[in-house]
Amino acid sequence: MNNPESLIAAYLDGALSDTERAALNTWLKADAANLRRFTEAVMFEQEIRTASHATAEQRAAADFDPAIVQLNPRSRWLQWRPLAAAAAGLVLGLFCASVAWAYVAPSLGKVITLLQESFESGPAPSVTGVPIEPGRWSGDYSEIVSEQEGVKPESGKKMLRFLRGDYEGRSIPSSHSSDVFRLVDVRPYRREFADGGAVVQLTAVFNAVPFSEDENFSATLTLFALDASLVGNEMVKAENVLSTESLAFSRSSKVVMDRDPATWQKVSNELRLPPGTEFLMLRIGMSNDTKSKDKRRDSFAGHFADKVQLVIARRSEIPVP
Repeated sequence: MNNPESLIAAYLDGALSDTERAALNTWLKADAANLRRFTEAVMFEQEIRTASHATAEQRAAADFDPAIVQLNPRSRWLQWRPLAAAAAGLVLGLFCASVAWAYVAPSLGKVITLLQESFESGPAPSVTGVPIEPGRWSGDYSEIVSEQEGVKPESGKKMLRFLRGDYEGRSIPSSHSSDVFRLVDVRPYRREFADGGAVVQLTAVFNAVPFSEDENFSATLTLFALDASLVGNEMVKAENVLSTESLAFSRSSKVVMDRDPATWQKVSNELRLPPGTEFLMLRIGMSNDTKSKDKRRDSFAGHFADKVQLVIARRSEIPVP
């Protein structure tokens, strides 16, 4: 077969004719490498669609079985679910077994999206400090805005705007950072990291209106792995509690903000999850690193964040000689 890619694409579209199905099966029987190539194409497309369209609730309910998660069609990939299709006899029994095995076992490199946030919908961030419940941004004074002073959202029509270095009920005139947090329940994904074999990655992009040459700002991301003891507990708002009481935490390197509102700067951070992790606390922060004592360091009205994403994947530890 000269062009197997067109038959693979037709299969993924659910548009194989009887002749094409026969040709695809003949090609799959011819060489184990062909079967491997076909399986990888199918799994890659399903990973993309699962990460892009399934909600956390759907993935949890399905226990990672893509035959249960009902996905929305994406461009030309029309109403396709690999296990259901295989069970219907569209391809070889050998292929069916291979795909089924690949999805039953946790796999290295399989990426699950836990959070995608471009601030297009949902409630406005609370300004009451570190959140004690999952599902909403909270922290220092901030707001959701559209285009501001030449800064356009990186994704969609809205973005997060940092405002101040304190929050409702607590004035901190000496503060030089503005932080927004979100609590994420990861208990539905426990089987992915119960053995310590998973890593979470948090990414976001940051921007700023032009600021003077004697001012300096930087963006950071922090991840805290928590057990349930801090959830719903007001003590989590106390200074340094997250870093002292968390199971593990990591902070990204500082990314120094440029003065070009046309460029969004990406920040990334990773954390290997301890087996007892039940929740993750995300922190996105903007720091005023200006050295001049004559400049206020607790005001951040010209600084923005967008396109926050949290993913989890299994990754082997670095072998020690």
